[in-house]
Amino acid sequence: MVLTTALAGSARAESRPSGGGYGLALLSPAQHSDVMKRVESYAVLETFLKACGRPPALESRLRRLVRGCIEPATVNTLAQHFRRALAARAHHRWDCVSSSGRQMITRSEEAIRMTVADVTRLCRVSR
Repeated sequence: MVLTTALAGSARAESRPSGGGYGLALLSPAQHSDVMKRVESYAVLETFLKACGRPPALESRLRRLVRGCIEPATVNTLAQHFRRALAARAHHRWDCVSSSGRQMITRSEEAIRMTVADVTRLCRVSR
């Protein structure tokens, strides 16, 4: 779900959507595959940060940001893929206390901040 940035960024190069916003139909098969891989990577971040006591609540945050910017059907498709990826990692054990684990928390939270800022900027421009 989080990869509305990738979705809209890929689609933006081709054409600005009219009406309902950006959607998966605007993407080539390779771009679609890339978006789904990115959704899975954000699920890893969500799972890791939640296990470390710092849940980012990516889905709810991004749903609010993309309203009117990304087609609702696309948001739902990405959210379903995100939830499946979360479930696949639910029982993974994470290192939250070592120096490298703490560095990973910092890098993960920064990646999320950058994504939220990108989505905010993108959706503001496309409205």
